[in-house]
Amino acid sequence: RESVSGLMDSALPADEQALILKVLQAYESEGVKYHALRTRQSGAMRFVSLHVLVPDEWTVRRGHRLLEEIEADIRQALPNTIIFTHLEALNDLLSYDDIPLDR
Repeated sequence: RESVSGLMDSALPADEQALILKVLQAYESEGVKYHALRTRQSGAMRFVSLHVLVPDEWTVRRGHRLLEEIEADIRQALPNTIIFTHLEALNDLLSYDDIPLDR
């Protein structure tokens, strides 16, 4: 059973997910939110995917720099992590249509 579970993808353990949430919560004071947070582990590698919602008046450059910072903070908290982020406008209703996996 242990051998097979090591080959299967699974969500990150609760303590590692808590580290990710701690990183993300540090940005909420800047008006930044997130959703569609998904995690998995495959062997020694961790994978994190999330959508980051920023105030509408932010430039793409500012948003991109924020994503780079968030990704670096998550990697520092959880080494061996590959992170996929998606930038969205906070007040755009379409930003909330892409939460399900089947979209």
